[in-house]
Amino acid sequence: MDKMMRLNLLHILNDGFLASLPLLLPFIQKDLGIEFSKIGLLTGLLNSASVILALPAASIAMRFGGYKVLLMSMVLYSCAFIITGLSSGFMLLTCAFILASIGFGLFHPISFALIANSSDQNDIGNRMGSFTAMGDIGRVGIAACVTIFVSIVDWRNTAFMYGVLPLVMAILSLIFLYKVDFSSSLAEKAKIRKIHGLHKSKEFIIAILTSFIDSLASSSLFVFLPFLFVYRGASTAILGSLSGAFFIGNMMGKIMIGKITDRIGCKKVFIISEILMSLLLISISIVKDIIMISIVSIMLGTVTKGTVPIINTLIAKAVPDRKLNEKAFSIVSFVSGISAVIAPLLLGFLAQKYNIIFVFHISALFAFIAVLPILITTLFFKKHTCISA
Repeated sequence: MDKMMRLNLLHILNDGFLASLPLLLPFIQKDLGIEFSKIGLLTGLLNSASVILALPAASIAMRFGGYKVLLMSMVLYSCAFIITGLSSGFMLLTCAFILASIGFGLFHPISFALIANSSDQNDIGNRMGSFTAMGDIGRVGIAACVTIFVSIVDWRNTAFMYGVLPLVMAILSLIFLYKVDFSSSLAEKAKIRKIHGLHKSKEFIIAILTSFIDSLASSSLFVFLPFLFVYRGASTAILGSLSGAFFIGNMMGKIMIGKITDRIGCKKVFIISEILMSLLLISISIVKDIIMISIVSIMLGTVTKGTVPIINTLIAKAVPDRKLNEKAFSIVSFVSGISAVIAPLLLGFLAQKYNIIFVFHISALFAFIAVLPILITTLFFKKHTCISA
């Protein structure tokens, strides 16, 4: 098994466990009586470490070895689930979500930089799309089973089961795959200390702003979707399947949109995707039939996370020197991480003050606003590496 396959496997596990934890929240809320505002805080915590760890992520990988760091994220997920199963109130849940956040915060900046470093300029979108889609296999295969287990046992025992799984995975990986290290390509850049050229790149600044707004629109949807399904009367047994439909859409979107991005350019694909996202967010807040909700969930998932390879392509093509890829992706992860922390806090507050439907209306507004930086810069600046494509 080569490095890329192992990295894909870790991505499946990382995103699968990350998506599984919030799916326990509807049951935890019902059992422990936690307010929506606190649910928003917990989901915001899932992205908090990505803000703190985004900038030093590459340095951490160089210091300890990329593969070891990625394996450690599995151990952190294990601890998070076990603590969740032991929780009787908000404080222990907070600790659990912080641990999961650290695992999540370390993974993506390192892995995205590795993909960018190994890709050609005309193949970045395709490679990014295929790699990011691997995470959705985990979301569908691992996360979609959570509510099925909850309906058979309960949320505490399900949390314990999911706590044991990543720990076993990490131990087996240490035993059989210990010699593999993904940090070599990062270590070659260890002497690069300053962010030369990035602050002068208009394309990079646009990528940062676009990533921030897009994250406001999409980063918390997978958390609030189960609450919408419950609001519409979905049974516990099919809750995971409905969420799985959204994740299937995520996977399809990343692959398809990644390929299209290389062919017709970032600008058109991103604008179309965001407008469709806005319309579908409105649609899913209106439809009441479970079958229609499933269909719209797949369509919404396609454009919601299909923008990930577009933004990653924007970043990769905006970087003046490949040696700066790690720093570039760390900076964008830092900024989008801030947005991903703000989004659930804001949306959780709005859900508590109004209702869960209002969350999707506000997200639709953010999705529409996300196209403005690219539209404005296209009108006022003539030269763009990827944006004018």
